[in-house]
Amino acid sequence: MLPTKAFEIVHRYADKALELDSTIAESHIAKASAHLFYEWKWKEAYEGLQKAIRLNPGAIEAYELLGLYYIILGQKEKAVQTLEEAERIDPLSPIILEQLGNMYIFAGRYDDAIRQADKLLKMHPEMRIIIEMKGWATGMKGDWQAALELFEEVQRLTNHPLKGWMGAGFAYGRLGMKEKALEVIRKMEQRQIEEPGAVIDADLAAVWFTLGNLDKTFYYLNQCVDKRMGPVSYFLEYPAYKEIKSDPRYEELKKRMNIE
Repeated sequence: MLPTKAFEIVHRYADKALELDSTIAESHIAKASAHLFYEWKWKEAYEGLQKAIRLNPGAIEAYELLGLYYIILGQKEKAVQTLEEAERIDPLSPIILEQLGNMYIFAGRYDDAIRQADKLLKMHPEMRIIIEMKGWATGMKGDWQAALELFEEVQRLTNHPLKGWMGAGFAYGRLGMKEKALEVIRKMEQRQIEEPGAVIDADLAAVWFTLGNLDKTFYYLNQCVDKRMGPVSYFLEYPAYKEIKSDPRYEELKKRMNIE
């Protein structure tokens, strides 16, 4: 679903819920998600999440979004601390445990991320986001061949010829397998044709980046901004893409998303 449509629905139902009862934490979390992922109103997102936590300190979804908020603003250790607190509240939540692993990756703590993934995979051996998280941590430690095997398993588990290719495409590029990476790009472009509502510009940006084509990378990142694709705001902080920070277009992107 296009973000414009999705977040109009989020606002509509969250506003109705708040009219009925303004003390329900989840309604404030829903509003905050729109501010965070779609409108890029950072102050409003933070205040909404803090209010949700005051109303219900056990609302772990608020901690998850607050961690992403800190990543976007470059406060990576705060993000880790927030998700570690969420883990203490709900130590069995797969999503919180996976998000904590991601925060470790953002903070450059790859061994911690891999340990987190291994712990989760014992409980959920075919959970794609966990396998993918382990793949990124493994690759950023320097073993892109092992990462590729994990990413190819992620793609296989989608059970779809055109989905789940970003990690594998990135690893192909890192391993110098240019033709394989270009093949992934063609699959992504085919998916865009077949599913016009699918916003996969960030996936295309990632594979072009690993092939060293920064013009294409920034073209697709700007497409993400144009389409209000929320994840691009923390995509820019992912350690795998640190080289783009030396490009002046990086600061221009941040300005477009109201990030100081």
